[in-house]
Amino acid sequence: MADIISFINMKGGVGKTTLSIGIADYLSGIGKKVLIIDADPQFNATQALLDTYKLIDYKEDTKNYYTEEILPKSKTVYRLFMRTEELLENQEENSYQEDIIVNLKENLDIVCGDLRLVLINNSGDYKNVKKFKKFIDINKLREKYDFILFDCPPTLTIYTDGALLVSDYYLIPNRIDRYSIVGIDSLQKAIKDLVIEEEIDLKCLGLIYTMVKKDMTQKQNKIKKDFENKKVVKEIDIFSSTLSVVDHIQWGTQGSLPTKYKNSYEDIEAITLELLTKILNMKTSYQMSSKFFKKLIFF
Repeated sequence: MADIISFINMKGGVGKTTLSIGIADYLSGIGKKVLIIDADPQFNATQALLDTYKLIDYKEDTKNYYTEEILPKSKTVYRLFMRTEELLENQEENSYQEDIIVNLKENLDIVCGDLRLVLINNSGDYKNVKKFKKFIDINKLREKYDFILFDCPPTLTIYTDGALLVSDYYLIPNRIDRYSIVGIDSLQKAIKDLVIEEEIDLKCLGLIYTMVKKDMTQKQNKIKKDFENKKVVKEIDIFSSTLSVVDHIQWGTQGSLPTKYKNSYEDIEAITLELLTKILNMKTSYQMSSKFFKKLIFF
């Protein structure tokens, strides 16, 4: 059964997508079957992964795998949210067909993102919130994958709520800067409301520092210390592993996938192994608690 994890922060530019695609790529490399769902209208995860694993020379700068193979066939996350008339126009019987899943390489698949998601979110139709769950349930994706990872938008939207609603865990990528506390506080309040309203069991795996400089200045250390002393942050487990600042992710010749570069790969490996340990510990703790309560009940 798949563990479903949402990568989320209410503040953009924190390395959320870099972290999610890096962990997805690493997990698939060690034999875990992974599906990444790009729920962010900016669809940077889609672009990075397609550029890495589906790079085809179309001889024209305006053409690529996404424009030629994905969009014309409506093989994006947008299909899950299409209205009936749009489905008919695209000759689709229903929006939950599994063929929107694109294979990238062995053990790694993606549901591609789509800019048109901004149109659906503005509709205010809250019934769309449960469409991710419906897609996963109908196609029995929990049984087909070891991990399903959501790259969420950096705002409170129906896609954010939808991803969290079906997730077992969420992970918070975060930069060390003075504005981060605002995003964390907003996120935790929103998740608390969602958990109560929908009566779901959603666990926080913790916070991961991203874009970390090896030699932080005195000012940066003070910002980090002040940040960690905030009440809302004290309630969150902070990973000991971090993702360093690496210019090659933006400018390197091997694309923007962090696992393609030695230093970034080592960071992603350490983070992923710590993440797997946390999940295992949470499951073990839950099982022990369940056994304890069963003994009390049947004593």
